[in-house]
Amino acid sequence: MGIKTLILQNMLNTPKITWGIQDLAKSRAMLNLVKTLEDKDFKILLQTRAGLDYFKPNLEEAKIQLAAVTALMDDIDPHNQWSPPIIHVVSYSEASHLATPDIVNESIKITQYTLQKYRTLRKQGQIEDMSKNLEIEERMYELLNSAKEIIDAIEKNILNPYSPEGFYKIFASGFLIVPYLWGDIEEFKHATYWKTKPVNGSIKVVDEDGKVIKPSKIVNYAVQNIKEVEYILKEKSLANSIFN
Repeated sequence: MGIKTLILQNMLNTPKITWGIQDLAKSRAMLNLVKTLEDKDFKILLQTRAGLDYFKPNLEEAKIQLAAVTALMDDIDPHNQWSPPIIHVVSYSEASHLATPDIVNESIKITQYTLQKYRTLRKQGQIEDMSKNLEIEERMYELLNSAKEIIDAIEKNILNPYSPEGFYKIFASGFLIVPYLWGDIEEFKHATYWKTKPVNGSIKVVDEDGKVIKPSKIVNYAVQNIKEVEYILKEKSLANSIFN
C-alpha cells in the first residue's frame, strides 16, 4: 500500500495481572511475526509503553511501577542497545490525575535513568539474562504457533482478508476473541462466543467449562460462521445501495 515504516505499538501490563515473562513472550512473538514483512522498502519500529490499568493511584508506588515496566521493556531484546527504538512514556500520575508538564518531565527522567541503570546492572551480571530464559521461550513459541495457525486459517478461508470486507469477515466470524466487547454485541456474537480467564500469568481462551481450548477449535468455529457473515455483509451492502 506504499507504507514504508510501521510504528508497532506494544502495550505491556494489559491486563495488569499479566506476568512479566508473559509480556516478554508476547512482545517477542509479535515482533517475530511482523518482522517477517520487513524488506528493503518496509521497516518496523517497535514502540513500547506501560498499560494504563497497571498504575496505582499512590504516586510513589506508581513511580516504582514506571521504573519496573521500563526495565521490562529493555528485556524484550536485551542485547540490542537500540531496542526499543521508541518508548511511549506513560506518566506515573495517570491512575490519579492528568499529567502536568512537570510530571511528564519527571516520568521521562525516571524512564531514562532506569534504562541506564538497568543496562549497567546487566553488564555487571547482577540481573538475569532474560534472553536465555527458557520459560519465556516456551511461552513465545506457544503464542507464535497459535497465531500462525489462526492466520493460516484466515488466509485460506477468507477471500481478500486484508481489505475492509475481509477484516469484517475475520472479526464477525470469530477468528479473533473479544469476550468483553462493549458494543454491537449481537452483530459480533461470534467474536464474543468464547470466554477467557487468567492462567499462570497469561490470558487463555476457554470453553463453557473453563477449560483451555486449542486454536484449532477457534478456527473450526469461525470457519463454520463465514457463510452467515458473508450473507449479512451482502445484505448490508444491498441496503446501503438502496438507501444511498
